[in-house]
Amino acid sequence: MNKQISIDLEIARLVQNVKTEVSPALDDRVREAAANLRQRQDRSVIHRFWYLALIPGAAAALLAAVLIGPAARPVPDSPISEIRTEFELVDKNIKVIFIQKPDFHLYEENIHE
Repeated sequence: MNKQISIDLEIARLVQNVKTEVSPALDDRVREAAANLRQRQDRSVIHRFWYLALIPGAAAALLAAVLIGPAARPVPDSPISEIRTEFELVDKNIKVIFIQKPDFHLYEENIHE
């Protein structure tokens, strides 16, 4: 006889010898707990697919918030401070100076009308 088969038979014989009787009440409780566990696992599979369906919706909401958020922000009312910009065209002997005054209204169109 094969050595592996003889070891398997010996293990099976030892397991069968250790067998004890279980009370019917305990047996019923164990079977009921196993059935409840199976039902919970079935529900968790359904919930897992439900959460997967929410991912594209959450991504769309995040994208909308990122795109619409800056457009919905109010325009600041604070005036722009004076800005001085200058550059020089050396080969033409020209120096250009831009000065932006604080009364310049960047966000208001046609302020003098």
